[in-house]
Amino acid sequence: MTEAEQFEAMLAGGAPLLELAAQLPRYADPACDPTAVVVQVKEWRRQLGERLAADASVANRLRLLNHFFFTELGFRGAADDYDDPQNSYLHRVIARRRGIPITLSLLYVEIGKGAGLRLQGVSFPAHFLVSLRLGEGSLFIDVFGGGATLSAGDLRERLRQVVPTAPQAALATYLAPAEDREILARMLRNLKRLHFEAQQWPAALEVMNRLVAVQPQQPAERRDRATVYEHLECPRAAAADLVAYLSLVATPPDLAEVRERLARMQQAAARLN
Repeated sequence: MTEAEQFEAMLAGGAPLLELAAQLPRYADPACDPTAVVVQVKEWRRQLGERLAADASVANRLRLLNHFFFTELGFRGAADDYDDPQNSYLHRVIARRRGIPITLSLLYVEIGKGAGLRLQGVSFPAHFLVSLRLGEGSLFIDVFGGGATLSAGDLRERLRQVVPTAPQAALATYLAPAEDREILARMLRNLKRLHFEAQQWPAALEVMNRLVAVQPQQPAERRDRATVYEHLECPRAAAADLVAYLSLVATPPDLAEVRERLARMQQAAARLN
């Protein structure tokens, strides 16, 4: 069983988010030990919980988490080398204590379980956030920004900068808790972008295989994996993904282009016979 197939089996079996996210870098780093990542995070969670007074308020629990995560463990945003793929690999984020918003947020949420906090990831446009449930409302935290809390005004301004056409009334739509598969897909899309830009097609294929497994009904990922297969000179696989793309989209905006690509890949596949 390949590493991608092992990931798919874990995904189908309902493995926890942390275990799945720890598996993602295996295609790129043979030294990656997903079990060690899970063990380390659980140990930090235990250490944090041992310091917690039984009657600690939510505010005190959050302060304790922030001190532990940022001051003692030393996690911080990788502002200087944001696009280094290592910032997307959990085992390297743990080793270097640096990451991008989504990897730092994932670790923050997982370690924060030790403090009994109701933390959840938020797939906010351009910058992943964390929410903390407080009664009927929520507090929003920028982990990449050192644990800064964001007001409604801050969030509206951030939304205006990245989605200028979004009505202000739609802010709540962008603040919904992210599902596990959504988080995994966002992590993989970060890696997809980096490998595409560097034209690292074998690595891109590894990422795309996992991305299609996470979101099999997302047509754009099928079309983009076909692009990778084209670069790797695998016309049969490329054609199969283009057929899947056309079956998933009723009226694709790029229909003519995709049909032309499909015909070209089918012709190339026929020459292999």
